[in-house]
Amino acid sequence: MVKKKMVYELDKRLWTQEDFGQMGWHDNHIYKIKAGEDLELDIDYILKWNTPDLEGLPFTFWIAPATLAFKKITTLSFEIDTLEADLEIQDIERETINNEVIWTIMTHQGNFQFLCEGYDQFIRQSPFFEFGQTINFIERGGFSLERTLDQRNPNRFREDFEDRRKKEDEQYENVKKRHLKRQEKEGLEKSRSNKEISTKDYLLKKKEIKEMLFYYDYWLKGTRFENY
Repeated sequence: MVKKKMVYELDKRLWTQEDFGQMGWHDNHIYKIKAGEDLELDIDYILKWNTPDLEGLPFTFWIAPATLAFKKITTLSFEIDTLEADLEIQDIERETINNEVIWTIMTHQGNFQFLCEGYDQFIRQSPFFEFGQTINFIERGGFSLERTLDQRNPNRFREDFEDRRKKEDEQYENVKKRHLKRQEKEGLEKSRSNKEISTKDYLLKKKEIKEMLFYYDYWLKGTRFENY
């Protein structure tokens, strides 16, 4: 069964600096940044990396739209190579030097560094199950820096999005079947090399597997799963 049918149970929706050791922001996408008294980020927070159903397939993810607010920042400095590319967090580090707490937000394009005592992170919506590391921009409700634990999002259950997700579930089932056929093909070639199968049975089985792989490749062509 595709894991999308499961529900991710949140331990809590509001996280603070007290939870820093339990949190991780690797590969979190940043949609919006606002720097004032606080430094606020609108992010897709990856709550869980799901081990694939079959070894060799990519991870899937539970992700929630979140507002990460560092409170009363000072001495903000940053160096970003370009703002045209998508911003993605590599890591967030915290260190204390001379009783000052220094935070560094590392992204693929550069770093933000500042002083502050702590942060609040608001999980604004229930988590989405995703095959990639971001949520569809419209489906997540666009940009938001709301500090809320119950964001209204009329787009989430739109019929076209529900239809797309249902189709992706079906496609992912074909991904798994194709993956198993590829493994079966490898096993067949191994059996042939070890002379554990007759030439006739080998050729018949090889033809059957080839036809099934052609079928799966055809139906997955042009989808996000084409190269899985």
